Amino acid sequence: MKRMAMLFALIVSGIIFSNCEGPEGPPGPTVYPYVTDIKLNFDGDLNANIASQLVKHDVKLYLGDVVLIFVMEDTDNKGNPIWSPLPQRYFVYDNATQQDEELEYIYNYGVNDFEIIARATAPLGIFNGNGSHPGFLKNMIFRIIYVPGADPVQKFNSTNSGNSEIHPLSYDEVVAKYNLQNISVVKKY
Repeated sequence: MKRMAMLFALIVSGIIFSNCEGPEGPPGPTVYPYVTDIKLNFDGDLNANIASQLVKHDVKLYLGDVVLIFVMEDTDNKGNPIWSPLPQRYFVYDNATQQDEELEYIYNYGVNDFEIIARATAPLGIFNGNGSHPGFLKNMIFRIIYVPGADPVQKFNSTNSGNSEIHPLSYDEVVAKYNLQNISVVKKY
């Protein structure tokens, strides 16, 4: 009889606990990795030395997640894009000042959006393109890569000094590290 009572108690407790529900947990994580391309223009005020674009994230970003941004520099002889990580600098010779002027693209991000900033040592109009250079302000294509909160910086041992130095990953290194070879890119242009 004791065995029957224990078996009955076990069955009843199993039924009771299987129907219990607790409070709903946090929302599920963003599906990573997520990769998107956007095309931006920074030629609104060519007399200014700085311009920026604020862009809302396409995905839910959580604290600790990482946003990596690359700019398309050119294409190779097969038409494949060549990506450079931000920050990225461009130099243009200014005839008026008789010196090279610098344009740098940088970025920052938070949980809601990211901002790409073009800042220059001279008015942006110098970087708008002319016969000597194609321009670095219009139709700039940026690739945004969202990855879980892993550190996007690798340390490399310097062969000269034996010290380690911080080096941002190249686009190809990011693709290999986060297994992005077969990820479809969401085009926003």
